[in-house]
Formats: sequence, structure tokens, C-alpha cells
Amino acid sequence: MKSLLIPSVLTLLPLLTMLAIVYAVQYQVKRKKRRSPLCSKLLRSPGESLRLQIDDLTQDLLSYLLLMPLFALLVYSIHLSQSYYGSQPETISRILSSVLIVFAFITYFSIKFVKLLNRRRRLRLAHDAEMAVAQELNQLMLDGYYVYHDFPAERFNIDHIAVGPAGAFAIETKARTKPTTGNGKSDAEVVYDGQCLKFPGWSETKPIEQAVSQARWLEKWLSSAVGESLGVEPVLTLPGWFVRRTSPNGILVLNPKNLRPVLKNKRGVTLSDNLVKRIVHQLDQRCRDVEPKAYWPDGTKV
Repeated sequence: MKSLLIPSVLTLLPLLTMLAIVYAVQYQVKRKKRRSPLCSKLLRSPGESLRLQIDDLTQDLLSYLLLMPLFALLVYSIHLSQSYYGSQPETISRILSSVLIVFAFITYFSIKFVKLLNRRRRLRLAHDAEMAVAQELNQLMLDGYYVYHDFPAERFNIDHIAVGPAGAFAIETKARTKPTTGNGKSDAEVVYDGQCLKFPGWSETKPIEQAVSQARWLEKWLSSAVGESLGVEPVLTLPGWFVRRTSPNGILVLNPKNLRPVLKNKRGVTLSDNLVKRIVHQLDQRCRDVEPKAYWPDGTKV
């Protein structure tokens, strides 16, 4: 029985060695008398929660890429062990059974691999869209606005928040791929009638409902946090799309390139400097929750 395990152990030995080295480097080696210069947590970056999901999926994909050839080698080593150490005859049925086991395993994990790959592609698209909106929003800081990204709420995240003299805005970002019919103008246009988004070939209302719902939550939370009633305006951004509005009703739906001129010239509500500072203090406290990654708090290198 021990001889049957020898090829299997030899097959897994490189993986076990690699894991041991990674563990030693990551958790056992310390930089003597060195620690991170960062003493406080960081603000969340655009798409922070999406980035973490993408990192997790990337690790899962790498695991599948590693497991599939390792499993095939393991089955092959067991087959050889049974033939040469267990003195079992080399028959067509044994060969076919080994091949079928490997084929079934590879097929199963290939399907899962493709699903994860497609999911990561969708998350990357969403992350790219949030980065594009963030880059446009950050320009508002030149006009006296405070901008926060990936704000953690209750079981959801608000993509962006902007607070300035013209009020507070909860900004939701949606990434939608474009058709390629050859008509560049119609392929890139979405019609907004105040209630529904009409893309080329389909319509949606959930992004609008989501933007309104998140703005109402933020409005309630901020009013309680600062001890003063205030409004939060919902905004929906669609990177890469030309938005043609056919009704004055409804929320703001914009291409992110129009965010700065629209919010900068917004008229109506005016927030005092004192109230803006109180709002920003509450947002900063909740949004500053990212631990520096280079070292653990005790100085251990990650």
C-alpha cells in the first residue's frame, strides 16, 4: 500500500513545497525593526468592493488552472502505481476508466472556470466604469466639492458621493455594453423619458430605482448623523452613452463627462460651509476603513 502512494506523493510534492515557501515568506519572515509608515486607515478607492471580488475570482481561476493538470497527473500516477506496484493487468477497461475520470473532472472544472471568467469580465467592466466616473467626479474637488467612492452602506455600496455648496449627491454607475450594428450614433444612444431607460434593443428601470433608493438611504443616514434634515439628490451615470432626455421629470441621468458642468452649475439648495464640514466628517469616518496592505499591524510583512 505504501508503494502505491509514492507516485502520488511525488506528484503533489512540488505543490506542497511551493505552499511551504509562500507561507514562510508571507507569514514567518519579518523585516527587522521595520513597520509601515502609515498609521491610519485609508479611504476607499473607486470600485474598492469590486476590486476585492475581482481579486478573489482571480485566485479561484488560478486554483482551477493548477488543479486541473495536477488532478490528471494524480490519476495517471495512481494508474501507474496499480500497474507496476500493485501488479494489476493493463486492460482497456482500466485505461478507459482513468481517462473518463480525468475527462469528467476536467469538463466539470472547465465549465466552472468559464463561468468564473465571464463573471470576472463583468466585474472588470463595472470596475472600469466606476473608475471612469471617479476620474470625472474628482475634478469637482477643484470647485470646492468633497468626493467619496464605494461608500459602505447597509448590505450595499453607494458608488460615489459628492458634497458641495450645491448639495449632496448619491451617484450610481451602470456599465452597459453597446451593440455593434455599424450605426455608431444609434448604438451609443439611450433615451430617458423620466421613468425608463431605453437602450438599443432593451429597456431598464431598475438602475433608476436603485439610484433613488440609495439616495433616500443616504439622506436618512446623514440627517441622523449630523442632526439636521437635509436632502440627497440621486444621480445615475452611464459611461460611454449619449443620454437623450425626452422629459423634464425624473432624476439626473448623465454621461459622466457631463457631471462636472451639471453639478457645478446646480441651482436650488445651498449648504453652509459648517454643514458641509459636518457631513464630510461623517462620510470620512465611515469611508476610511481600508487597512494598509504591506504589513500587518505588528510589523509582519504580508
